[in-house]
Amino acid sequence: MCKRNYVEITCKSAINRVQGMPFKWSLNPYRGCTHACHYCYARATHSYFGLNADEDFETKIFVKKNLPEVLRKELAKPALAGERISIGTATDPYQPIEGKYRLMRRALEAMLDYRHPVSIVTKSTLVQRDLDLLVEIAKVSEVIVFFTVTTVDDDIWRAAEPGTPSPHKRLQALQRLREAGVPASVFMAPVLPGITDSVESIEAVGHAAKAHGAVSFGASPLRLAPMVKEHYFDFIRANYPSLSRKYELTYLGSNANRDYLERLNERIAQAIESTGFNRNSMSKLKADRYPPPAHTAPVKPQVEQLLLMP
Repeated sequence: MCKRNYVEITCKSAINRVQGMPFKWSLNPYRGCTHACHYCYARATHSYFGLNADEDFETKIFVKKNLPEVLRKELAKPALAGERISIGTATDPYQPIEGKYRLMRRALEAMLDYRHPVSIVTKSTLVQRDLDLLVEIAKVSEVIVFFTVTTVDDDIWRAAEPGTPSPHKRLQALQRLREAGVPASVFMAPVLPGITDSVESIEAVGHAAKAHGAVSFGASPLRLAPMVKEHYFDFIRANYPSLSRKYELTYLGSNANRDYLERLNERIAQAIESTGFNRNSMSKLKADRYPPPAHTAPVKPQVEQLLLMP
């Protein structure tokens, strides 16, 4: 394993305005991520520091050490009152170093003090550490935790997301949040062409989400921006060489071709419906809409991978 280097930096702003996304404001305590997901679109952001999207992104992590203090100043501004802030939309706010720096813990304390609505995206089980704060925020404002689960197949998980907790542990963490009354969802992002894009694969994640009490389930296609694309194609050549040429034909740009996307969207819609979720429920935040489930049961479905790409 490569040695990790953590660099403490200061930030002028904690909250960032976002364009072209389903959320307007984001917050990311860290740059770079030891989860090392090969498809991560944030890999390209390391180029801003003159670093690469490969090993540098996974081992050179920037820590915004003053983020909680800056956040409190920004939350005090009337213009942000009631505006939902999305945390972890670039790199995971609960990657292992959070255990030391506790930036998320302190950020959530600020959110609670200001009764501010918040959503969190994570692949980490460390979010359970802050369950007490999430429960309190849910009482006075709006909160939801999105667990990214791209697969329930252990072999694919180990190859594609080598630094993350297993998807089954993530689902168990989700279940614990739900039992405490905190809204929590599963987002299958991204769906990997030729690897996790079969109906069976998507439904397997959906069924697992349902079994663990998720309030919603959604999925989205893989996007390969420059630098991310080169890294991901290397991953495909090393782990799924038979798919290499198909990826080259399907991803002429950053997005897959229209024919593939149309067929994938149909499969996602079918899977959401067949697993008993509402296609329009992903953005709801109110805890009182989602009381704790009466019971949930873990499942580890066996899935058959089907190639969707031409």
